[in-house]
Amino acid sequence: MIECKNVGKVYRRGVVAIRDMSFTIEEGEFVYLLGASGSGKSTLLKTLYRDEAISSGTVMIDERDISKIKVRDLHKLRRDIGIIFQEYHLLPKKTVYENVRFALEILAFPEEEMDARIRQTLTLVELADKADCYPEELSGGQQQRVAIARALINEPRILLADEPTGNLDPRASMEIFRLLMRINRRGTTVLLATHDQHIFQRFHFRSLTMSGDSWLLMNQKKQLVLYSTIIRKKIFILCRKDEHA
Repeated sequence: MIECKNVGKVYRRGVVAIRDMSFTIEEGEFVYLLGASGSGKSTLLKTLYRDEAISSGTVMIDERDISKIKVRDLHKLRRDIGIIFQEYHLLPKKTVYENVRFALEILAFPEEEMDARIRQTLTLVELADKADCYPEELSGGQQQRVAIARALINEPRILLADEPTGNLDPRASMEIFRLLMRINRRGTTVLLATHDQHIFQRFHFRSLTMSGDSWLLMNQKKQLVLYSTIIRKKIFILCRKDEHA
């Protein structure tokens, strides 16, 4: 479903965000995207959503080269992709119901079908009883559930989650993660960017790890670790230094 081949992203003044990255995510998978702050996780998610253009390589989603999609047709790609962030980005003067409805209005969803879709989605994220509440009346975990509902409202086949538990306490974080697993079991492909060790050490899914300008792919089933040339060189240099110490 998602295939990246030799993807690179270089910003102005030569700042490298992603270097020579290749991986495949199958339909229906749950995959972690790991790495420290500044390692390129957010940039990668933005390239998959076509919010950022890649500098080299190809990104294929459902066998479509997304770099070749015209701007006027991007909405067709994004209908299949939901995205959630660490920040909730809720409209403070709109209720939970209205925040979710707003996403449907942007998508020009049929008016007569909106209410049923919104109620169904709020039930999925366990916020049916909070439909008339405003964001300020909700906890952080509940606000993130609203953001997830908004991302799911169009029933996307892919969900990109960028540190969705970063501002939450451990209990709320676990609740959000369990919700993401439940969404995945319904058939949605989930790519979760996180640095929450409690989550990825407890629940074992395949992981992609980014480290600055290097790329590390871990395949859990085959227990393979593929290091970039950059990492191998760094290890070699450190070993040589130890020998001469």
